Amino acid sequence: MRSGGRVVPGDFDAQKVLIDWKDAVGFTIADAQTGVAVFGATGSGKTSGPGQLLARAYLKAGFGGLVLCAKAEERGIWEGLAAETGRSGDLIRVDAGGGARFNFLDWEASRAQEGAGFAINVVALLDEIAGTIDTGTGTSNSDGGGDNAFFRSAHRHLITNLVELPMLAGLPVSLPLMRAVANSAPLSLAQRDDPDWQKASACWRILREAEAATKGNAEAERDFAECRSYFEMDFPALSDRTRGVITLMFAVLVRPFITRPLRRLFSEDTTVTPEDTFKGKIIIVDLPVQEYRLAGRVAALAWKWCFQICVMRRQAAPGYRRPVFLWADECQYFVTERDAEYQAVARSAGGCTVYLTQQREGIRRVLKSDDATENLLANLQTKFFCQNSGETNKWAADLLGERYIKITSTNVGRSGQPGSDGMISDASGQAGIQRSEQRRYFIEPSRFTTLKRGGPANEFQVEAVAYCGGKLFSQGAAEPLPYKLLTFRQR
Repeated sequence: MRSGGRVVPGDFDAQKVLIDWKDAVGFTIADAQTGVAVFGATGSGKTSGPGQLLARAYLKAGFGGLVLCAKAEERGIWEGLAAETGRSGDLIRVDAGGGARFNFLDWEASRAQEGAGFAINVVALLDEIAGTIDTGTGTSNSDGGGDNAFFRSAHRHLITNLVELPMLAGLPVSLPLMRAVANSAPLSLAQRDDPDWQKASACWRILREAEAATKGNAEAERDFAECRSYFEMDFPALSDRTRGVITLMFAVLVRPFITRPLRRLFSEDTTVTPEDTFKGKIIIVDLPVQEYRLAGRVAALAWKWCFQICVMRRQAAPGYRRPVFLWADECQYFVTERDAEYQAVARSAGGCTVYLTQQREGIRRVLKSDDATENLLANLQTKFFCQNSGETNKWAADLLGERYIKITSTNVGRSGQPGSDGMISDASGQAGIQRSEQRRYFIEPSRFTTLKRGGPANEFQVEAVAYCGGKLFSQGAAEPLPYKLLTFRQR
């Protein structure tokens, strides 16, 4: 299978079967592009069973992808799968060593496509990352009201101008440069006019570079006039309290990215971008959350969000479009409210999401809403249910649905009057048969608790119930069913 380079028509036909389920219905590229969710308790075999089957299929088919790591062993699993499928040369490891670097702000600011080059879009990207940091530290990302709303608005205004200024000057946008501008902006009108301050100020120097770079371009000159007005008039005129609060908010936002381990990954130059997945590369964000905690989660979500917006604006004819997957085992560490928005359009752009988790409730706890949870899971059309317990089993049974089955019941009775000798005289017997139809689950919730979990006790076999939205699975001469019980071999 071609691992990278030029795409030939037919390589990624939507009806190409990736997994043969020994049925008239196979798992196709079209199915992959509608998203997959895998559920199973700890030790149920969800990763070594359905997870590895899907991963092998995607790698063999030549997909590119982004892998988010929650556990330390995740990288080793993917290295083994890549070696097995001849894809080792396509792996790119993003780790604390900084060999693979991605300045996501300059990537968004300097991209060439239509709609590029707007500071407001770069700020929106940074806002998304800020929300990640707020959530990870237990604080709220909502504006609220009163002073909180005012300071957040003032903070966004500061960031917008910190992004706009280097863009107008023709400089790469980076968090260290933005911090240098913020730290050297004038604190008063008198300081602004002080020649000694001007000589030492990065803000003043870049203002002059931007003035020269925009000269003769009417639109750029108007943008520069707004930016210059902010730094030379508005910012110095702010009260000390307001200026102190918003600069502190900015410092808190950027600090994770300008210190270890994220500084080299996101605040310097760029050696890898999300677009590399379109060429068949598999980018592994190897800062597992179990070890790196919030830093690992921020790194993963920065990559994830950039990957998603990159896929959403992708333009290519379907026959020439390499599918790319977003893979997250223990996905509860990485889901956000934005996922439902992405998943709603990912199919048409060749995006294939695979989320693995223990319980539906784990996703709900992060999204904090039944509606948000259902909105996401409804757009992950293929679902695998491994051995599990709790409310997820009831939800799975409801998803698979019910059917009418015929119930036969019998009753037998005997009546009569006992005599003085204890014997029944004039005895008579009664018997009857009743037939009725009752609604029953295709699979009762309790059945999911007994699925094989793999390991020596189960001869290394993992069982999972597969559901693929809108498809029926034939059962020989029996009635087709909306699910299929699959067995996976761990060895």
